[in-house]
Amino acid sequence: MTDNILFYPVFLCQIFLISFYYPKEIFNRLDEVFNKYPSDEYPRLYVKSQESYKKQLQKFKVVNYFILIVGSLLLVTIGIGDYLTEGSIDQNIPFLYFIIQVLPLMILEYSGFTYFKLMRKADLRTTRRAELNPRRLFNFISPVVLGFAIFLIISCFLIFYSMHQFQFHPNNATFVITITLVLSNILYGGVIYWNIYGKKINPYQASKDRMNHIEVTVKSLVFMSIAASVFLIINGIVENYHLEYLESTIMSIYLQLIIFIGLGAVLRSLRLENIDFEVYRNNK
Repeated sequence: MTDNILFYPVFLCQIFLISFYYPKEIFNRLDEVFNKYPSDEYPRLYVKSQESYKKQLQKFKVVNYFILIVGSLLLVTIGIGDYLTEGSIDQNIPFLYFIIQVLPLMILEYSGFTYFKLMRKADLRTTRRAELNPRRLFNFISPVVLGFAIFLIISCFLIFYSMHQFQFHPNNATFVITITLVLSNILYGGVIYWNIYGKKINPYQASKDRMNHIEVTVKSLVFMSIAASVFLIINGIVENYHLEYLESTIMSIYLQLIIFIGLGAVLRSLRLENIDFEVYRNNK
């Protein structure tokens, strides 16, 4: 059990951060929107009744509290099992619990896409403003940061390639790592491209707010790519030096890091006081 002692505070932090702290931040932010920007003054902000959104928000809160309790019970169960038996804690445990933790966030994200789809459908304006400023990748991310991300991807491949006797075939970890890096970074790149050059999903969003949102998204995804490369490199080193008892702790730290980089960056950067809500007011 002493080998796994670091896991417990780290996993407790994962439980608290993803199932309590960030859901609470989201709840408070949306509740503030409902109170400060009511539907009678800002009708464009609501495609359904304000009460229906409040009910959905309450469900989101209850579900996260339930997942929080499940995580606490899971931590106690792991501790009991670890006390009675010796061995490392499976790194799939924090990962599988993480999947449960992010389900409400994924549903909320999907609801957001549905919300903007209905908003576009309800937008009956015949004239719209076009943004004349060209958007390019390096308007939102430093070339140095992007270059560092690419450097780490190549470094990760080379490290695994060297650790596995410079062999590359489907049964080799180098092959799996390469496929994982390629697919994940293609996904990141696709989301970045869609955000910069894709259609505006919020028809009323102010140009400044859209540019800020794109910048946060681009930076978050590039830093998530960096975090993924670093995680894989550390995991490879841990495996090479037979430090398997650290794998579950490292996995939990990584999962918290990507939430901090992704969702955390949005909550920290896109403050309500900096968003232009006047575009949602009723036209007089």
